[in-house]
Amino acid sequence: MNVEYEDLFSIAESCMAASGFVEEVRIDIMQDAIDCGEPDLAIIDALDIVGNDMTRLSHFPPQVLDLANDPEWPEFHRFRDTLKKVVFD
Repeated sequence: MNVEYEDLFSIAESCMAASGFVEEVRIDIMQDAIDCGEPDLAIIDALDIVGNDMTRLSHFPPQVLDLANDPEWPEFHRFRDTLKKVVFD
């Protein structure tokens, strides 16, 4: 499934919420990325924050796996192996 750019904004907001408590500065950086039209950077930051924590990743939207498999979004490919193991809520 190809994920459209417009969909990234809602995905980014969901990922930001699912990433759990992080320093206020990280939240500000993710929000700035969204506000500046770079929601993909906010999603990547949220994925970096949770790392391999399957419990926290399970709260991410399943579209992150679509991004990891989408040839148009190569910056997400490094998360593919981890995201394939996630059982999304």
